[in-house]
Amino acid sequence: MNDYFEKAKHFLSKQSVDAWELFWTTSESFKVEVRQSHVDSFKRSRLGGMSVRVINEGSLGFSFCSLSDMANIEKTIINAVEMAGVMPADELPSFSTNDDNYAKKTGLLNQKLVDAEEKDKIEIARIIENEAYKYDSRITVARSCGYSDSITSVTLTNSLGLDVNDEFGVCSAWVELMAEASGEQETAYWFEQNRDPFKLDPPFIAHKAAKRAIHSLGGKTMESGNVPAIFENITASGLLSVLSNSFVAENHFKRTASPIVTEGAELFSKKLKITDDGGDTRGEYARSFDGEGSSTQRTVVVDHGVVNSWLYDRYYGAKFNHPSTGNSLRSGFELPPNTGTTNFYVEPGHLSLDEMIAQITNGILITEVMGLHTANPVSGDFSLGISGFKITNGNIDHPVKGIAIAGNLIDLFKGVSDVGNDFGFFGNIGACSLLCENICLSGS
Repeated sequence: MNDYFEKAKHFLSKQSVDAWELFWTTSESFKVEVRQSHVDSFKRSRLGGMSVRVINEGSLGFSFCSLSDMANIEKTIINAVEMAGVMPADELPSFSTNDDNYAKKTGLLNQKLVDAEEKDKIEIARIIENEAYKYDSRITVARSCGYSDSITSVTLTNSLGLDVNDEFGVCSAWVELMAEASGEQETAYWFEQNRDPFKLDPPFIAHKAAKRAIHSLGGKTMESGNVPAIFENITASGLLSVLSNSFVAENHFKRTASPIVTEGAELFSKKLKITDDGGDTRGEYARSFDGEGSSTQRTVVVDHGVVNSWLYDRYYGAKFNHPSTGNSLRSGFELPPNTGTTNFYVEPGHLSLDEMIAQITNGILITEVMGLHTANPVSGDFSLGISGFKITNGNIDHPVKGIAIAGNLIDLFKGVSDVGNDFGFFGNIGACSLLCENICLSGS
């Protein structure tokens, strides 16, 4: 494939265009699920592809193909040139030049992930399932239990002197369990991600999910009212994921950002510091450079409640007269880059979850949120089903289900009175438990 790559660059250099860019990627992925200690499903794949962007007289052309043969690659390049001939002209398209600040980041690809044998990966899933069943007799079904990983290599080069490459890999393991007692059923899920498969903790994953399922049995409702609520880190990550779209400059330009957050506005709790960091290896989306070749960086988007910055790529940065923050993303070779979040997270606070619970006389710990996708895309208003645990006099009282909360996403994050220290990444979203002073709860 390296021979194809050099030939593709040579063929591109012969085209009558103002500038060209070549994105080249290969990836390997593995996924296994077990059931009753036996392999239930097994997937292994290798994929390679390239995409081409060309600029000619202000018009941008894009095309892509799999890495099958040179004839296919040459046709793809010609298609991109022809596409530029029919696209409307735009004074802003440009490609990255060689970035003197670029430095390849370490820790993105762990050699232990590269060398791990399939039998070891399968064993991780088996241990999780076995530990879950051993934890308690009320765990009756492991609905899903498995391990997956991916290793990706990318090269981005262009006619302006940019030539960067990267390798990164990540793995995860998970389980979804069902607990049954007295005719009642409850499910729970937990997972871990890492760059080293041998740093995953299969017993912990199993026990965490089993404990959550068992403790959810016997759930009751609560009285309606406005109460303090703690959003556990995994539920806080879901809320933060919805909010993250509001910080993407492309969404603001296209008027699809919702709810609207304005740079310089004090919209959130002074307790909150929210960051996007494309180099944070704890998060799933960690790279040395972004989809346009700009170095990834750490950007504080909310600093003690104040909106400090949006997130920009080169194109939408030019629209708003702002430099790129390294937030151009490529979801694969089949699509051109767009703007988005990398590793987006709330900076941790100092209180443990138990210390936060101890502050509440009458409230709720929310461990699951249902229907986040139904939040109003314009106003940020929401009405969501939840489950969790009632808190009475600083202690967990009983499991809660069949209730809902309502409010506004901006108001919710403005009402955060404390941030926990139980930080964790869930995919590319990192969160801690958040204590909110006043949540409208609809129960009995």
